[in-house]
Amino acid sequence: MHCDTIMELMKSGKSLRSSDNMLDLEKMIKGDYLLQCFAMFVPYKNKDDANYNPFHYCNLMIDKYYNEIEKNSDLIKPVLKYEDIENNIKNNVMSSLLTIEEGGVCLGNIEFLRNFYRLGVRMVTLTWNFQNELGYPNKDIMHPEKESPNTTEGLTEKGFEFVKEMNKLGMVIDCSHLSDKGFYDVINTTTKPIVCSHSSSRSVCNHPRNMTDDMLFKLKENGGVVGINYAHNFVISEDRMETIDDVVKHFVYVKNLIGVDNLGFGSDFDGINKDDLELNNASLMGVLIDRLKQNGFTDEDIEKISYKNVLRVFKANLK
Repeated sequence: MHCDTIMELMKSGKSLRSSDNMLDLEKMIKGDYLLQCFAMFVPYKNKDDANYNPFHYCNLMIDKYYNEIEKNSDLIKPVLKYEDIENNIKNNVMSSLLTIEEGGVCLGNIEFLRNFYRLGVRMVTLTWNFQNELGYPNKDIMHPEKESPNTTEGLTEKGFEFVKEMNKLGMVIDCSHLSDKGFYDVINTTTKPIVCSHSSSRSVCNHPRNMTDDMLFKLKENGGVVGINYAHNFVISEDRMETIDDVVKHFVYVKNLIGVDNLGFGSDFDGINKDDLELNNASLMGVLIDRLKQNGFTDEDIEKISYKNVLRVFKANLK
């Protein structure tokens, strides 16, 4: 449900087809991918560039995304509505879903949100690690002393407006990075299932970006999905190499808590440090699945986690 690969391609000029990134099309084929959500990761602020404009940069990234998808249309095609996913499956090509990681790129303008929808954006992470016009994160780069669960500051008035408009348009709401209070604001407002695209379990690893047990129960009631994040500090607190078994512990915990119907793969490939991870690229997804089976996940469980749960959310949202 989440990768930052386009950000890496913007920096390096490398190809989406084959590279030394954590995710590329060749690795996706080896990992038996059906669909990848490609996030346009756009920092809300850039202290090193006085002329930086997140709205402008996001549009540059979207152009890069489409250029790469078009150059590789023999392997992958974009999806705008749920039927596009089904058609791509029939035609034996992978699917790409365009997402934005940082609702602040809209600069508080709901007109910009609608135009991003017209450009093909079908999921938006409401905040990254900055406070923006829509709400508050749990980790605020501008206030590092506040890096803890924020239970008092959630969505702004504009944030509530965006949630309702995203429901209306057919855009998936992503609560990863949003404050705890913001998550509950969204859950109590949305009429559609949501996602936390790249978050893990706070009970397994006590990190403010992870989800509490109560949040997971609320997500289950909503019918949404959490995509387990493979980032080292979200998976383990120890200073050592993170293993695939460490990642599996999060899947096992969530399954035992709320079942398998709200679990998915988040990864965060190319947005995390691969040097301290065993699960460090997209070609290894089969290894993760085998390890899940070894830990009691049935074939039916694996199908739900691998694609059925997320496709259910997409079908409920995408028009």
